[in-house]
Amino acid sequence: MIPALRVRQLFLTVEEYQGVDVFLAVVDPWLDEHADAVREALAPLAAFGGWTRTEYEFGDPLETLYALSRVSDALMYKFQPLLPPGSEIPWAHDIHEPERWPHVTRDQYLSAFSRLGMVPIGDVAFEPFFHEVVHVAQHERPEAPVEITGTVWPGLMLGEMLFSRTGVMVRAGAQHLVAGIADRSPLHDVFMRRYRETFDGSLGWGHNSQWRTDFRRDYLTDTAFRFNVDEEPDSEQDILGKPRRLTPAERSDLVRHRCLTRPLQDPGASQDASPGGRFTISRT
Repeated sequence: MIPALRVRQLFLTVEEYQGVDVFLAVVDPWLDEHADAVREALAPLAAFGGWTRTEYEFGDPLETLYALSRVSDALMYKFQPLLPPGSEIPWAHDIHEPERWPHVTRDQYLSAFSRLGMVPIGDVAFEPFFHEVVHVAQHERPEAPVEITGTVWPGLMLGEMLFSRTGVMVRAGAQHLVAGIADRSPLHDVFMRRYRETFDGSLGWGHNSQWRTDFRRDYLTDTAFRFNVDEEPDSEQDILGKPRRLTPAERSDLVRHRCLTRPLQDPGASQDASPGGRFTISRT
């Protein structure tokens, strides 16, 4: 069985499990049988430029990694806060009923992914490459920088490639992050979150077609943060050749944070508010 199908089966088994210890009953035995093959399949993705799709093959590394990201989202789902009262139920929640998903401990989560070659993101200052904003406490000074005040779940790297961002609570001035937007607007290129709406390429597709979704790749190299590397470069025009309604700064925020962070300069441009193309930011 190809690695992508092995990982897909793990997600489905976790999703359906109704016992008392999903790690011991499902995850650990699966790792004993499949971890080596999956780790080998993902290894070429660990270095920037180490793997490029030249022609499509079913279950290639990007599809394998997407399936694994679903497993991650399922296992860390209950680390997260509930939807705010009065929120509309996200479409993905209706489809998957994630409140029934089983719970693992933080140590079990990290143990599982370490066996697949991943390492935790350490304690670093706030940077949207590494951090997903779960809650914003608004600082009274608009210019106040973003400060991490708590960690909700751990993030993971596979070599130079980001696998999942660390979930954090922050305090920030409104020039940087606005409460109710940076922590509530829909997250893009993400399968599932307990506390907010998400969108990825699988929604709306059938039982099998949804698994042809590609994992979005971001890399940290010696010189740059490299976002969305499998897409064409960001441009001033959309795919139809029409001018983009979002400003360059707004498009940068969308790619880096995967969501809106502040009110749009043109409020009517919200339908254009999805991450665009490839984006690189120098580390200097």
